[in-house]
Amino acid sequence: MSANPYAQNYRQIDLAAEVEQASPHRLVTMLFEGFLTHVAKAKIATQAGQFDVKARNVQFAMNILVGLKGGLDDSASPELSVRLFELYDYCERRLMDASARQDLAGFDEVDGLIRQIKEAWEAIAPAAPGVVASASRLQSAVA
Repeated sequence: MSANPYAQNYRQIDLAAEVEQASPHRLVTMLFEGFLTHVAKAKIATQAGQFDVKARNVQFAMNILVGLKGGLDDSASPELSVRLFELYDYCERRLMDASARQDLAGFDEVDGLIRQIKEAWEAIAPAAPGVVASASRLQSAVA
């Protein structure tokens, strides 16, 4: 038996432990990280002509976007929720188009958009006293 299955098992256990102990804020950050990883893998697979690998990673990235849309809570800022929903929806369509057309620029575009949201999200300290100030920083990243 090769070392690869052991490494994969270790990564799964490590991820499960991190998810179990993560705050809601960290869980969203992990979704962003997973999305960016899968988009990068899809782009590399496209360049290498590994279309089955590309398709699998695009599907993982799409599933993450669905999860991000489903987790939006408009109680703090309905406008921000709507804008993020629209952005995630656009990224889904753009990712599907990039995959179908083997358009590397499309992968780069969705990477850049979600990376900006991720950076704004990370700038929001979970213990920050001003939720409104935090929401406005995130909203400015979406604008």
